[in-house]
Amino acid sequence: MTQPLTEPLTEPLTEPLTRLGKIYALTQWKWYLGGIFALILTNIIVLEIPQLAKKVINAVAVKENLDPLTSLSLAIVGLGLAQILIRTTSRILIFWPGRTLEAAVKFDVFSNILKTSTAALANFSIGDLTSRLNNDVTQLRIFFAFGALQVLNVIFISIFTVSKMFSIDSTLTVLAISPMFLMLLITKAIMPKLHAAMRENTEALGRLTGKISESFSQVHVIQAMNAVEIMLERSKPDNDAIFNSNIRTVKLRTTIWPVMIVLIGISQFATLAWGGKLVIAGTLTVGDIMAFNIYIGMLTFPFASLGIILNVYQRAKPAAERLETLTNLPVEGIVVHESASTSGGLTATNISLASAKIILDVSHVSLRWPDGRIGLDDVSFTVAEGERVGIFGSIGSGKSTLFNILTRLQQQDQGQITLEGKNTLALKPEMVRRSISYGLQQPLLFSESVRSNLGLGLDENEITQEDLDKAARQAHVYDDIMRLQNQWDTLIGENGIKLSGGQKQRLALARLLLRPSKIIILDDVLSAVDHETEHRLIKNLLETKTALVIASHRVSILEPCDKILVLKNGRLVASGKFKDIKHLVEASELDEPNQITGETP
Repeated sequence: MTQPLTEPLTEPLTEPLTRLGKIYALTQWKWYLGGIFALILTNIIVLEIPQLAKKVINAVAVKENLDPLTSLSLAIVGLGLAQILIRTTSRILIFWPGRTLEAAVKFDVFSNILKTSTAALANFSIGDLTSRLNNDVTQLRIFFAFGALQVLNVIFISIFTVSKMFSIDSTLTVLAISPMFLMLLITKAIMPKLHAAMRENTEALGRLTGKISESFSQVHVIQAMNAVEIMLERSKPDNDAIFNSNIRTVKLRTTIWPVMIVLIGISQFATLAWGGKLVIAGTLTVGDIMAFNIYIGMLTFPFASLGIILNVYQRAKPAAERLETLTNLPVEGIVVHESASTSGGLTATNISLASAKIILDVSHVSLRWPDGRIGLDDVSFTVAEGERVGIFGSIGSGKSTLFNILTRLQQQDQGQITLEGKNTLALKPEMVRRSISYGLQQPLLFSESVRSNLGLGLDENEITQEDLDKAARQAHVYDDIMRLQNQWDTLIGENGIKLSGGQKQRLALARLLLRPSKIIILDDVLSAVDHETEHRLIKNLLETKTALVIASHRVSILEPCDKILVLKNGRLVASGKFKDIKHLVEASELDEPNQITGETP
């Protein structure tokens, strides 16, 4: 099996299905070639059996020299067994590229998604992405495996069978296959309608999968709000769209089959009518007519396969188009930006992390959202080595937006951010994030063990048990881990569902402290921690040599900071030591809506 491509697809897919075939399937040409050879042998055997049967019939009809009947019968049985073996081999050889393609496409698309900017991914729901990675990739695998087998079967059996029929009688052959050409015209007329129905089906399936995934993850909210019926009603339009598109697809496919049966019946009638005259005239034997009818029966399969091939193709085509959208998503990297002109050809190896006193310089950074709202407006400040910077602001003041820009999760419209003198837009995002550890408002954990969650993104060789213990103690979560059933190897469930809110926040904090970084950003990460634990955590954080940028609504967290920045509506309205701006912080606290009533005190 060839290894999946390590680089994501970047070129535009003008013909998605064709291009995917060239990139993935045709690289497995040796397997296809072996399968073609096996199919040729299979068809030769299949076509030889009617010839042997013709000899048997002719011998019985004339009742002369019946001695070879036993050997002819054994030969037919032997060819049948050989056909089973070789046909199975052909399927294995042709199906293998499809499985390889499935694994490689999933790897590449998933790799591209993980490297895509969060702003671009915001246009897709988790369910839609899951549907594309599973359902759509499966349709591609079926097309390049089962679909390829059917196409090759149709080609070879049609060519070989028609040639055998011509060897018996050319006029009878033309008469027999003429009605079947009508099938090609009917198929061509139905294909656009099938494609439209399958496109609607895959898109509706993606939307429905998204709603189902969201409902499963938020089922406690749905039940608490007594919103079960509402959620069912919201899923009904997409469910109906899937049903209706499936019904249209079934109707179109079932239209092909009766027409095909009628055309085959016309062919057999023409064979018997014209062939009977030739037998009476002595031009053909009874065995010839029997073999000819067997060949017509063999042609039934290729024309029956047209409907199958059509269905597989019409499912694969929209699947490739939907995957094309994911392969063309913008991947994070160095940004060509006028504010990055001072970077000077930076690479991952020329970042010095212990030289300048000012390690982070934010200069006149602004961001506007697509709807025109202000995200940030001309924000400037610096962070020195070991400095503790507090950021205070109400909900919607721009704190999280600022942190997302600092860590390259979003990109500013104007201004410049330098990390140790290097423009962050001229650095690879992963290099910025190795220097800046970011704790999000919501502690996002994975359904893995405690150990795996703490070591996320780190090589196993980079951390020791001593490192894990130290980080856990600093985050005051060590005792909680020791009380778990399997301690470090305890599975915590999806998003840490087995842990309390405070335990999840402290575990996420320990994950940050485990990383060797120069700046730690904490975006209100202690909201679920009691005051006593909060006091101990702040004390531990202040004892580290790492620069801290802390956003919080709690005065107790901000008071020990070296300086505090006050954000309001995306603007930096004040900065200084706590004692100098205490009145602004306390006034802003009074303006905050009550968390229970939603009213301002």
